[in-house]
Amino acid sequence: MAELVVSDLVKRFGPVTAVDRVSFTVRDGEFMTLLGPSGCGKSTTLAAVAGLDHPDEGEIRAGDVVYFSSKSGRVLAPENRNVGLVFQSYALWPHMTVADNLAFPLKLRKVARRERDRRIDDILALVEMAEHRARYPHQLSGGQQQRVALARTLVYEPALLLLDEPLSNLDAKLRDRARTWLRQLQSRVGITTIYVTHDQVEALALSDRIAVMQSGQILQLAPPREVYEAPASPFVADFIGTSNFFEGEAMSLEDGVATVRLPDGQTLAARTGETPRAGQPVTVAVRPEKIDLLPAAELDRPAEPERSLLRATVRERSYLGARYEFLVEVEGLVLRVESATALDNGPVAVAIPVDGCVLFVRDPQASGRTDARPLEAAAE
Repeated sequence: MAELVVSDLVKRFGPVTAVDRVSFTVRDGEFMTLLGPSGCGKSTTLAAVAGLDHPDEGEIRAGDVVYFSSKSGRVLAPENRNVGLVFQSYALWPHMTVADNLAFPLKLRKVARRERDRRIDDILALVEMAEHRARYPHQLSGGQQQRVALARTLVYEPALLLLDEPLSNLDAKLRDRARTWLRQLQSRVGITTIYVTHDQVEALALSDRIAVMQSGQILQLAPPREVYEAPASPFVADFIGTSNFFEGEAMSLEDGVATVRLPDGQTLAARTGETPRAGQPVTVAVRPEKIDLLPAAELDRPAEPERSLLRATVRERSYLGARYEFLVEVEGLVLRVESATALDNGPVAVAIPVDGCVLFVRDPQASGRTDARPLEAAAE
């Protein structure tokens, strides 16, 4: 297999820069996901690696093979890149059996008949479709067609596997099962993989690392747990999962815990590695599952150093089976809270642990959560 290196990649469509100085390395055998909303540049980046789009600037290299270089003028044709590409549409030949669909790319590569048969048998066994080799695509379920499309790509042993939202045509339960199967398959094959999706659950479940993209740039590239628990920006915190955002002013720092004054005068404590300036505008992101709802009487008890208690009111409650989802108002700010405990509408205490907060410094000249920066970055 191969390590993929993308350096300073730029792709423009007229006045629009779809990919803006994107750089990343996908290690040999790694499963990396490009994640972001529609129009963020993830599919354009994948198409540039596959050779379907010619970038304007930058370099793409797989191992010792240079796919594209704006400096040298090298552009390797897609058919010479030895990459496997699976789209959202499986694009199976409807008049060919499963075995014939797999044989087609091998015939194009002039693979001998005996070797073709061996590879087809091995790959169909790997994707658990050996008993369906004589069927036609219309005789298969969506999940089975997805496996055949992937098998057709793997059968010619590509150096890289590129997946562009291959599970989006499946229903929710089948997609859940397909995620598990796909991750296990990729681990067994050990192929270097780039996966493109806008589905954060897919990204968290499948990836060794996730590159979160917005407006043609990578905002954060890190393992799934780090992206979720330590987002690099409010956009990442908002896009990956659900976050509640408090805006206020930094007051003080003691033992690595910053105290933030909220607009209603209440205070929120957040652990951080740097010292914010007094009066500096900040944004604090808190995941719904980090928040506890307690009886309002808890507000009369002495303060605890490891958590903040805020006056709040439960406005709505939804039963979701394993948990309840609450909409809780804190002086005009509506929070989303998840809890296994049923509470009635009315006054409550919102308990937020200092370690459950992520603090960002806001640019006072800018508006909107996406302009905030991690406190550590702002101090540099």
